[in-house]
Amino acid sequence: MLNWLKGFLFIREQDFLNPDRTILKTSLLRIILLSGAILTTSIVLHSSLIAYELNLSFIIGITVSFLTVLFLALWFTRQYLLASSICLLAMVVAACLAMLLFIPDFTLSQAGITFLYTLPLMALFLFGRKVAFWMMCFNTLPFLLLLRNQNLPPIVDVDISLPATHAYLNGLLFMFFNICIPLSAMRLLKTQKVHAKQMIQHQHALQRSLDQYAEIFDNNGTASFFCNEDGVILNLNNAAKQIAADVTLNRTRLCDIFAVDQDTNINLLAASFQTRLKNNDSSRYLLQKASLEHHDTLLFHCHDITAQANHELELNRLKKHHISTHFYDLVTGLPNENHWYNPAPSAIHQEMTVALIKIDNLSQINAAFGISVGDAILKTFALELKERFGHQAKIYRFRGASFALELTEQPLISPETLAPQLRLRIPTSLKLKQEQQIEYHLECRVGCSSGNKSAPQQAAEQCLIAIKQTTQANPVMVYYVGLINNLLEASSQESKIRDALKHNRLEMWLQPKVLADGHIVSFEALARMFDKDDSMIMPSTFIPIIESSQLQAIFAIKVFRQLLQLIRAWPKNVPMTKIAFNLSGQDILSDRFFKVLIQTYINHPELIPILEIEITETSVFSTHKETGRRLNTLARMGVSIAIDDFGTGHASLSQLIDISADTIKIDRYFVSQLGISERHTQIVNAAILLAKSLKLNVIAEGIETETQLIQLTALGCEQFQGYLFGKPAPASLWLKTYQMQTPTHWLAQKKTAN
Repeated sequence: MLNWLKGFLFIREQDFLNPDRTILKTSLLRIILLSGAILTTSIVLHSSLIAYELNLSFIIGITVSFLTVLFLALWFTRQYLLASSICLLAMVVAACLAMLLFIPDFTLSQAGITFLYTLPLMALFLFGRKVAFWMMCFNTLPFLLLLRNQNLPPIVDVDISLPATHAYLNGLLFMFFNICIPLSAMRLLKTQKVHAKQMIQHQHALQRSLDQYAEIFDNNGTASFFCNEDGVILNLNNAAKQIAADVTLNRTRLCDIFAVDQDTNINLLAASFQTRLKNNDSSRYLLQKASLEHHDTLLFHCHDITAQANHELELNRLKKHHISTHFYDLVTGLPNENHWYNPAPSAIHQEMTVALIKIDNLSQINAAFGISVGDAILKTFALELKERFGHQAKIYRFRGASFALELTEQPLISPETLAPQLRLRIPTSLKLKQEQQIEYHLECRVGCSSGNKSAPQQAAEQCLIAIKQTTQANPVMVYYVGLINNLLEASSQESKIRDALKHNRLEMWLQPKVLADGHIVSFEALARMFDKDDSMIMPSTFIPIIESSQLQAIFAIKVFRQLLQLIRAWPKNVPMTKIAFNLSGQDILSDRFFKVLIQTYINHPELIPILEIEITETSVFSTHKETGRRLNTLARMGVSIAIDDFGTGHASLSQLIDISADTIKIDRYFVSQLGISERHTQIVNAAILLAKSLKLNVIAEGIETETQLIQLTALGCEQFQGYLFGKPAPASLWLKTYQMQTPTHWLAQKKTAN
């Protein structure tokens, strides 16, 4: 019984450690109500007996009503804490008014008026300082009434006084001032004492950690400076003091010690930069900024790189000397690019046919067998070219795994004639002399062009343009003007997309996710991009260019911000619902975008149940280990994650294990085959059963016919998405539909209309 009472009053040891203010307020309120109810019950029983003997039944009704309200307030303290608190204050005021109005003896009424002085303290316990202050102001009225020393004129001729009224009133005053209020104060002081003790323990532990970190920082062999964002030094360790002797903390700036060529703030924002001491021109130091999260200061590690800088200067001098005096490749012994771009004066006006050969898989060979094997292959390949072309062509070694063939003999062979010869004469596999047992397969891409030795760079560029248009099936391409047009068209499209991103010409359109009756339950947000003339750039156009132009992170951030803007502009008269948006594994792996995503969810936790992530499973990056780790981090925060295009990606089943997803979306490819292929129908059925066994939501996408909807419903699918229910459209259009929707089946409406 005692344990139950402690639990009911929240006065167990764990309750004192609980930081929840609701628990504290509930405990204080229950202590006041329970102690008050016990004494009030005895008063009510005694007064009811006397009132019954005096045939004053209305007094019994009043006292029993007060006691009933008191026990109801006690009963509902946890579920309706605010209402119970207000009820307590209201009962105190009502009881005092009843004593004042219905007890003619002012001497007895004074006890009731004095009872009101408990209001500020109870309000302070239960509501806070503001309500307590207003109760203090309210008590001015009973204070003035006591100073007046006269009872109020009677409103109705009712007298609720009994022979023992003075005992009841003094009992109530004794109960509240001597029991209820002190017990509540004890509960509050005990909580503060426990928390203070716990805080002192935390402070001691924190101080020990700070002392340890301070010792590590001071005795670290690397010179380190703590600075604010303006470069003012806040602290430095012993190694840093040896570099900067005269430093006044919180006054000396980093630029007072080191020579900063550019604006200080720009340099401090850089990850690292080289500099020198102001009092020593020959010194060279590297300042590296350490990454400090959730911190307003900058930590710079200072490394003495004077010797390294001197070596680098000497190396640069040697490199320049080498470039200016050597025109032959050290690996193959062939003339190199410098020789190619500086033809002999006697040959400047000579016409030539050029072929640029690139060994496309040499980097894989280097990774698998080592650079020494790669160099040996380059040597052997060069010898094979010399042997197969003889004096017909002059061979050059370009950077990387590229070779240039220059044909100048008359009559000059055309690039169109040379191309088929190259297909036959370029080696596709090699065996090294020292390793006859291994045959290395070579993947070569070739571009051919005609030109003049006075413009060797132009000829090489034309060959490179041709190489970019080659494929595995057609590895040899002859340059023609149309290739430039293709590249220009691709470049033009990329410029349009970059311009659209720069000027935020993006919109988020919505496509509904519905139940079988067409009732909208959520939306998927899809990005739409527009040109300067407001014409739409199709997703099939801009998505491949964004992925190939390293714009993925920028695009993902801008789309995410547009989505946030859509949520902020959501009409107040339209209920908020879950909105899904697509992310690829490459988006999740982008540190820049992932930081924006995480900070948004942390700073705006109200978005967690609203914004659902659909990870595009067909991306190879979606199976990356870091992708799974980051998605699991989001899932632990409460973010809903759906696997899009389920069944068509790289590792569907493994994703269900490695990623904390709660929804799978069956790809439209499988939906389109329902009723056509029994195998596909079985796969869809298996996917739905798998999702339900794992307690995952399942959505079928790409629904275009009523037959597909009926089949999927029969298989147990409950949510759908597709053109049958609606295409992606501007948010304003779908929000009107969502606001006006009814549970009536839209197909039934359609049949009725027909």
